[in-house]
Amino acid sequence: MTRALVLRAPGINCDIETAQACRLVGFQTDLVHINQLLKNPETLLDYHFLVIPGGFSYGDDLGAGTLLAKNLTVHLGSQLQRFVDEGRPVLGICNGFQVLVRAGLLPGLVDRTDQQVSFPRATLTENVSAQFECRWVTLAALPGPCIFTQNIERSLELPVAHGEGQFVLAGDISQLQASGQVPLSYIARDGDLDQGVSYPANPNGSANNVAGVCNARGNVFGLMPHPERYVHALQHPQRRTLANGQGDGLLIFRNAYIYTQQQNGETFEPEVYAKVISAPLPSINTGQAQDSADLYATSGVNIAAADQAKRLMQKAIRATQGPDVLAGMGAFAGVLSMKNLQKMRQPALVASTDGVGTKTLLASQARRFDTIGYDLVNHSVNDLLTQGARPLFFMDYLAMGKLDAVLAAKIVRSVADACIEVHCALLGGETAEMPDVYQSGAFDLAGTIVGVVEEDEVIHTSTICAGDVLLGLPSSGLHTNGYSLARRVFAPYTLDTTFPELGEPLIDALLRPHYCYLNEVNQLREYLADRGRFIKGMAHITGGGFEGNISRILPTGTQAIIETQAWDVPALFRLLARLGNIAQEELYRTFNMGVGMVLVLSPKAALEARCILPQLLTVGYVTEGEGVILH
Repeated sequence: MTRALVLRAPGINCDIETAQACRLVGFQTDLVHINQLLKNPETLLDYHFLVIPGGFSYGDDLGAGTLLAKNLTVHLGSQLQRFVDEGRPVLGICNGFQVLVRAGLLPGLVDRTDQQVSFPRATLTENVSAQFECRWVTLAALPGPCIFTQNIERSLELPVAHGEGQFVLAGDISQLQASGQVPLSYIARDGDLDQGVSYPANPNGSANNVAGVCNARGNVFGLMPHPERYVHALQHPQRRTLANGQGDGLLIFRNAYIYTQQQNGETFEPEVYAKVISAPLPSINTGQAQDSADLYATSGVNIAAADQAKRLMQKAIRATQGPDVLAGMGAFAGVLSMKNLQKMRQPALVASTDGVGTKTLLASQARRFDTIGYDLVNHSVNDLLTQGARPLFFMDYLAMGKLDAVLAAKIVRSVADACIEVHCALLGGETAEMPDVYQSGAFDLAGTIVGVVEEDEVIHTSTICAGDVLLGLPSSGLHTNGYSLARRVFAPYTLDTTFPELGEPLIDALLRPHYCYLNEVNQLREYLADRGRFIKGMAHITGGGFEGNISRILPTGTQAIIETQAWDVPALFRLLARLGNIAQEELYRTFNMGVGMVLVLSPKAALEARCILPQLLTVGYVTEGEGVILH
């Protein structure tokens, strides 16, 4: 499986969108914080593709961008150099571009006769306009060694959003162009590749219209525009898009995926890739032609479509199944060997069943099905985590009124991809066609997860007491609850509406996948255990909000005080409150309000937890009393 590492660090805020773009083209993708990577630098070499997303604001050439570059070169220098020398691709977007420049990886070395010569130092400084620029630009992919822009023979449209980005080289930029190391250039909207392109077509003011730079080999690439923000037609204000419904930015990630597969010696299967990853977004109602002689088909159930769906799903499902799976797809029941559990002292099984809910209606409306499986699996894994368990296997259930084989395969592939990321076998499942149960265009997605934990490592909430601290892990959005209310509030607006406070199309915010906290929780438990501390309790903030979920873990005689002013509520929730005129009590009872998981720790453990997970939010405390109180 081809793996991508999307780096998280202070100042970065486009990591989730970037990870999603990687997943859409086929990468098994992990979001890894720089602190976690510094703790074990060799982990970098477990991946095939490194992405440094954007997200800083001003001063990143002196502030956060330089700090991250120093961390990479000082603490990860040998691993990063090996990564590059082995030809593995590295992508820096916006401020990630700056990081690669400050780290000396761009422009890098160039071959000159019999020796390698380093280009003069470069940087990205303030825009010529001296202001933040947030606009769409037109770009030309130029000939050269860059693996990310290969076979792109037309102009591209991508958004820029930054206060800096003017590429400055202490030398002649034309030499860089002559070496083929300027693979992306700003051009006029009419497509004229003129050296004199000016503002706003060249919003940063870069000399010679430089929008991106690569190293001499072409495997390290930095660009100012944001390809991860245009992976779907609905993200463009005028819906300018490829014929298959995908945005121009996905071409950058697709090329990285194809290159990485070929570099790893894997067989690239274009027919599977076309059907499952890059296929045109299907119409829900297309189905398969019915044979009038087939009585079952005339009743609305198409066996041929079911068989086709199974064929398309097969590779994705089997990719999740290791040698412990003794019977999987095709069997009447899945079989998983328990031999590895023999190493455990007192293993206990933990199970949970859930569904995605009415978020599926938005996925159908937008014809976007590549992330809905992540919602299901990640939600289920988070439920296991509250008991201290790790996932073993997953079983999914997909039901439609009219079975579309390609659509079903895309949905199940997203389930399989999510399972791979949490090291969980997709052991089996069911795809059902029920024309009289589900309306046209609707589908239901649910699943059951089974995990395991040592009996003495089960999180027993009985130790929670007055004085404990409540810490929250940020959510990625609505996750999988509150969509019936959200759909009602946003019903008057089209899905591609871009509200100023969101800064992105509404559908992107609503379909952002449910975040999985497996890595963070495992990392925190290991860190605390080394210091003789532990997590006292965890509440997954889903349906019922803060009161409905935190109350489930409180012992008798204890009360949770939620300090609602202690963290900045994300814009999506504030927008829901404003447009829907929703009272605060109902907001916190329905939505996660930007906090997806609440952890209960002792005060000392809470201090240590923030050292390893700086994204933790202080959301409240425990006192004597009963229930959950919002302050």
